[in-house]
Amino acid sequence: MRTISYKTYIDKIYGCFIGKAVSGNIGAPYEGVKMPLELPYSPKMINCDLANDDLDLQVLWLDVLEQKGEHFTSYDLLDRFVNHCSYSPGEYAVMRKNYSRGIYPPVSGKFCNDYYMEGMGCPIRSELWGCVGVGNMTLASEFASRDGQLDHFGESIWAERFLAALESEAFFESDLDVLLDRALRVLPLDSKFRGLVCFTRELCEAYGDIKTVLCKLLFRYGHPDCTNMYQNMGITLAALLLGEGDIIKTSLLALNCGFDTDCTCATAGAIIGLLRGADELMRAYSLTEVPYALGVESSRRSNRIFDLAEDIAKMGIQFSKTVNSCVVIMDAPRVHFDFDPPEPIAVRVLYQDMKPSIALGESRVITLHFENRSDNAKKLDCRIDSVNGILCSMPDFVLELPARARSQVAVTFTLPMGTELVYDKNIFTLTAGSAGKIAFQKQFGLAGAVPWKLCGPFWRTEPVCTTEALLKVSSYYELMVNSRVQGNDTDKARQFHLNFAADTDTEFVTEHVLFEPLKEQHAGCDCEQTLVNIREDSFCLKDMFGFQGPCTVYLSRILVVPEDMEVCVQIGHTCPFQFFANGALVAERNYCDSWTAENVHVEGLHLHRGENRIVLRVTRVNADAKMNVTFSKEAACSEHIVDFASRNPYCF
Repeated sequence: MRTISYKTYIDKIYGCFIGKAVSGNIGAPYEGVKMPLELPYSPKMINCDLANDDLDLQVLWLDVLEQKGEHFTSYDLLDRFVNHCSYSPGEYAVMRKNYSRGIYPPVSGKFCNDYYMEGMGCPIRSELWGCVGVGNMTLASEFASRDGQLDHFGESIWAERFLAALESEAFFESDLDVLLDRALRVLPLDSKFRGLVCFTRELCEAYGDIKTVLCKLLFRYGHPDCTNMYQNMGITLAALLLGEGDIIKTSLLALNCGFDTDCTCATAGAIIGLLRGADELMRAYSLTEVPYALGVESSRRSNRIFDLAEDIAKMGIQFSKTVNSCVVIMDAPRVHFDFDPPEPIAVRVLYQDMKPSIALGESRVITLHFENRSDNAKKLDCRIDSVNGILCSMPDFVLELPARARSQVAVTFTLPMGTELVYDKNIFTLTAGSAGKIAFQKQFGLAGAVPWKLCGPFWRTEPVCTTEALLKVSSYYELMVNSRVQGNDTDKARQFHLNFAADTDTEFVTEHVLFEPLKEQHAGCDCEQTLVNIREDSFCLKDMFGFQGPCTVYLSRILVVPEDMEVCVQIGHTCPFQFFANGALVAERNYCDSWTAENVHVEGLHLHRGENRIVLRVTRVNADAKMNVTFSKEAACSEHIVDFASRNPYCF
């Protein structure tokens, strides 16, 4: 059993969030700069007038704790975000999109999130959990896990758990190396993030120079996304290890490494604030009352960090009497909360292989896990409402749950092959009750895999070698004179024999072919035509067919829109493409790029109510041909649109 005085407890929480605000403000103006910098310190850097999601979302989470107590769920946090936060960068847009489709944690952090899944968005939210789980690494890291799985999966969640554990221990230990050793206990031995922590410590000990450490970190862990977790957590840890406990020096070390500077600075500053406490920080740096700016909707009693710290401390006091038996907070004020009672029956939705999508002609098993938290047995009549032509194997069933018992029901959902429209969003409602009274309702969803008609692949040789051309020469080698391949004759011949040529200029099919109904037999056609189901936003051509080498394919889709609207189309690509909407060329790129979830943004695309003809022409130049297509309300940090449907290509 550990003891801590309330005076020390509140001083450290206050210091933590002073550090979070001050250091976050130092880094915020330079967020996203990927080059090493040499920015000098200026006193105006610590004027905390910039809102920062690092703090914003923790304020929302505190609102949830005050309502739900220790029984808060990941869904509670996600619901608060969706309804009280207006911005949606990166993984935040993905989790909001999944929420809209009835796809909740932990799947909301994984599905359609392959680019941002290991981002900084959740490690930056760790301080609250460390503070309310004071001195209890297990509790703090478990709370952090409930948070991290909203919008991440795997290693980023481990990073948040690690920070929360370290911060919970920082109330009792001031040696950073000891804290790092202890926090490592919450990480699996094979964790990639654990390897990053150990590697960063080795580098700092061996070199003691932040720029040398940065070079070696990026050599091993560098990522093009400025918000990727690995490089930024490495920068944060290096700044802490080399900053000598000075919050300004530490913040500038982090800042001048570049990348996600508001996050790296804010996390480092929060840890130093915890270690040193508010009184020491304010004396050392001549700080007065520190306010914070908020970019989300919350009814906190003020914008004073002390008031925020005091409210967090109240929650920690409450938990020390319920779920945190590791700590006694001496001389703590009396606190009382009227938390919402937990639901008597909890329901969890588990998707087969964590894949919450369904395609034409496919069946998908969803397992419903029920837990009776009450002391009374329950017998409930249950019904699942089907939507959008998706069939349910058990629309009605009886659920019998003894007191304090658990049970599970596996339900199969099927989307018949002949269904005319496939909806992006398919929300099912489970209603349970008895004697005509509803006991509870639970909603969950399946994303409809987008059905595209694929025509192709098309290719040519270089030079083009047609029957007509061959009959005009004694040997096809004579055609090599006109080859566009650079190099000598041997290069041209070997290219001809060993490869195909990519062609971004030739049109191989007409729109009529692209939008004629698919048929099981299409004899006489000069290209393969088939249905491909795109389950997530991103896809690769190699997963659609076995043809190897450069080629062009056409993907056509009839998009059904509920009303006239202006949208932004976001396109990620590694290869040349053209995107057409209703016959007009909307976007094109004739070069290869490093894939992101949103390389290209086309604003102001008009979609009219009803059917819209979409064509994506993709030219694979090399083995990598990855694409991404999403529709959003606006270009930057905006909500994705999920109210569309797509016509079955067999029903074009």
